[in-house]
Amino acid sequence: MPQFIYNGEVFEYKMIKKKKKTITIKITREGEVVVTSPIYVDDRYILNLVEGKAEWIVQKLKEIERIKKDTGSIEYKNGSRIEYLGTKLILCISEDNVDKLKIYKEEDKLYIKLPKAKESFFTEEMLKKEIIKWLKEQAKVVLEQRVEFFSQKYNLVPNRVVIKEQKTIWGSCSSKGNINLNWRLILVPLDVLDYVVVHELCHLKHHSHSKKFWDLVKEIMPDFEKKKMWLKENGGRLFSY
Repeated sequence: MPQFIYNGEVFEYKMIKKKKKTITIKITREGEVVVTSPIYVDDRYILNLVEGKAEWIVQKLKEIERIKKDTGSIEYKNGSRIEYLGTKLILCISEDNVDKLKIYKEEDKLYIKLPKAKESFFTEEMLKKEIIKWLKEQAKVVLEQRVEFFSQKYNLVPNRVVIKEQKTIWGSCSSKGNINLNWRLILVPLDVLDYVVVHELCHLKHHSHSKKFWDLVKEIMPDFEKKKMWLKENGGRLFSY
């Protein structure tokens, strides 16, 4: 693989050439540097471009490494904490007289009641699946309510709203007016969740990120840039859920 040097340290990058007009540099969530360029562009020119962006690339790689360390500490055990609408819920896991696993929230605690039957053995991985299932259920309720609120208030009504698993993005809006939202939005503060909802609803009127689009976002949410920055700084670590 091609390499570049920054502060005496060697970094590799993957180079892809295809039929396109511009050169793009992307850092994947796994920490891979990918440079995509037109077929005719000289390799030396690409290297010079990468070297010119070296400080930015290395900063992003360090940020990804930090996120990996943070996310690696997430546990699904009694007393552990998980994200929920910008706060931390304490997991309170115990056996009880229930036929099947039961999960419910009270204030800052998430109670997980397990059946006492000996054959009911729950590993941490099994508990994780049940907690994620609960989070997805909450996400569906909250996101649909917030979409309803903003769509009716600003007359931006989508054709359909789907809450789904999205590996790299928070939301999307199709040309048919269908909006997809990432269930992990239930982990972020409510005002940040609202920003993503507003962002996608505004795409119903302006499909690109044009000045008119951002003007509409700002009209609805004057301080949207703070929410956007929160996602940029904190969003990456939430994709470990």
